[in-house]
Amino acid sequence: MVRRLIPVRRPALALGLLGTLGMLGAVTMGIGPQSASPTGFTAIRPAHASPPKAAASEASPTSSEAVSDAPLDVRIDELIAAAALPPELRVGISIVDLATGDSLYEREADTALNPASNAKLVTTAAALARLGPEHRYVTRVHVDANGVENGVVTGKLYLEGGGDPSLVTGEIYELAGQLQAAGITKIRGPIVVDATRFDRDGLPPGFDQKDEFASHRAPGGAMSVNYNTYEVFARPSEILGAAPVLSVQPAIPSLELDASKAKTVAGSRNQLWVSTEEKAGKTIVSFHGEVGIDNGRSSYRYPISDPSRYAGELLMLALSQRGVKLSKTKIESGEVPRDAELVATFRSESLSELCRGVNKFSNNFMAEQILRTLAPGDHATAEASLEQLRAYTQEIGMPQTGLVLGNGSGLYANNLISPRALTYLLGHVYSDFRYRSDYLASLAIMGADGTTRSRLKDSDARDWVRVKTGTLDDVSALSGYASAVGRDPIAFSIIFNGLERKHRAAARGLQDSIAALLAAEAAKTAAN
Repeated sequence: MVRRLIPVRRPALALGLLGTLGMLGAVTMGIGPQSASPTGFTAIRPAHASPPKAAASEASPTSSEAVSDAPLDVRIDELIAAAALPPELRVGISIVDLATGDSLYEREADTALNPASNAKLVTTAAALARLGPEHRYVTRVHVDANGVENGVVTGKLYLEGGGDPSLVTGEIYELAGQLQAAGITKIRGPIVVDATRFDRDGLPPGFDQKDEFASHRAPGGAMSVNYNTYEVFARPSEILGAAPVLSVQPAIPSLELDASKAKTVAGSRNQLWVSTEEKAGKTIVSFHGEVGIDNGRSSYRYPISDPSRYAGELLMLALSQRGVKLSKTKIESGEVPRDAELVATFRSESLSELCRGVNKFSNNFMAEQILRTLAPGDHATAEASLEQLRAYTQEIGMPQTGLVLGNGSGLYANNLISPRALTYLLGHVYSDFRYRSDYLASLAIMGADGTTRSRLKDSDARDWVRVKTGTLDDVSALSGYASAVGRDPIAFSIIFNGLERKHRAAARGLQDSIAALLAAEAAKTAAN
């Protein structure tokens, strides 16, 4: 049975997170509609870089002199009025000077709103506090006790997941290389995937609110690879009327492509549709429609249906390409026996580094994986993880008015947070020396990287504002810090709910103008 039929959309940008996707090629995955993911991370500028000018003329509808002389709250009100957003739009703003603790501006600051991906600010703060910046996720491979004879695994081979949110194909190949280096030449038994660190594989809470076949809505699992997505490449045939040429990465047995319902036509238009069907343990991906012969190769990223099977098949592929023989090896689910022997290990980057992927590039999959590991012990449930998240907010004294934490990524309508709660969180994290620098480094630098690399790009405020964006169909949020040399930053949170698509550019422009204004204000007060 065909499950869904939706148009293929070209991904916005490629993701080369942590630089380990060489075997997979370009990737866009695990991110919400607010996010795109370029390769690598932009280095933080040194303190001697030029601070923003005290007058932010670009951020004002009036002259720079008038803006500079008016009180800050008047300037912000002028910016809001000039944006001409519809009166029914719900607007929440909280701005706090962390140097003094004073509230500089409030508008519906205590109103709980949908924060979209600003929810990731809470998830990453709690993870850094609970797990520590140097926490690493471990993926292990075991064999049965006395289960290797003359290089042959006579029993079972176990692939044990630790919830790593960033594991990719290259690291599965590294595990296979360790097995080869240990002298293993053949595997007779099954590969058993142990994903019991979490209670189950599946969609995080709230992800079922929309039935989107999209990479930003991938399922989670303790043994996950490639953000639980795969990439399909399509190019037109050289013959008009013939089916386009399809390929998939990674090329595993459970992914089957069907181009028989699509054809190559004259011109350059691309009107392809895709449907998926689960059949006999396989995912059949069928392309429909037309692709112009003048088109180049396109790539599309989709979520997989069975994370554990996917990981097991990737290990089989890596082992076979390393020269390890497989004797009709099957993939099974199970647990590692207590007496099993460890033969290979891979440790992830530090949590501090992983949080950059979450906040700079708004990676939904990573946020949900990290949240799930807040729950201690095996068989961690989503609710137990959310209880840890809620407990963290209570422990730090974060305002609880209207607070609803229903998932870790902010996808769809599962969370409600007030702007005041977010500026309180930002202030608390900034005051905690243990992980302040890790948290700040995880945020997008406006005008430089992450989801804000094109925002304030030519502004004096470039590099002086670090933020988390948030975007859903009717939500736009921007929260973070604006600062200057020699002073503590200004924390701010600006959230719009009920936003129509036609007003999205104006709303983002207003957010950018306020952020630039705050950077200029920080520079002015630092100079004084």
